[in-house]
Amino acid sequence: MKGQRHWGAGWIHEVMMVERRWVMFGAAAIVLTGCLGKTDEVGVEFHRNTKAPISSTTRFDAERFAGLWHIQAEFLHAEEEALRGAVEFRATAGKVAQIALHGPTSRGFGVTDIYDVAQPMAGRFTLGQKPYQTEYWVLWVDDGFRTAAIGTPSGSFGWILDRDRKGGKDRIKAAKEVLEFNGYNMARLHVY
Repeated sequence: MKGQRHWGAGWIHEVMMVERRWVMFGAAAIVLTGCLGKTDEVGVEFHRNTKAPISSTTRFDAERFAGLWHIQAEFLHAEEEALRGAVEFRATAGKVAQIALHGPTSRGFGVTDIYDVAQPMAGRFTLGQKPYQTEYWVLWVDDGFRTAAIGTPSGSFGWILDRDRKGGKDRIKAAKEVLEFNGYNMARLHVY
């Protein structure tokens, strides 16, 4: 998915088109459950070894997690442009209900996209409609809810977030270790 951004409408459309091609060829299960490395047939490359176990944090609290987080690091393909922005999690009734991306706008820096999400369980958000729905998991958050690691079970996405633009080095290091433990290819992690 060269050049596509995370969570954007174009990205969702591209995923839908790729998955439709696989359904036509009767191999959707390979794409959805067996993706590891590069699938030459469709040009999709993932950032984690899906044979490695992955889990979301049990320490998640939507109210404490809500608010603005700066993107400190993200997994990118060589051709992909870095987002270098912030993400805001908006909680309602004890669950995250919206995610807003912040980045450069015509008026400076502000909200560029807003997405409604479901939170089926603590620390897990879903975006999009079935069968093209994607789950984003909070893999780790520190005790003070200052730094977090977020990823997808497929490995299509991964971020390290911090409440400040320049997060604590020890917490960023811990987030990297969590991502590596969950099977992520650390050579593709771009730290800002």
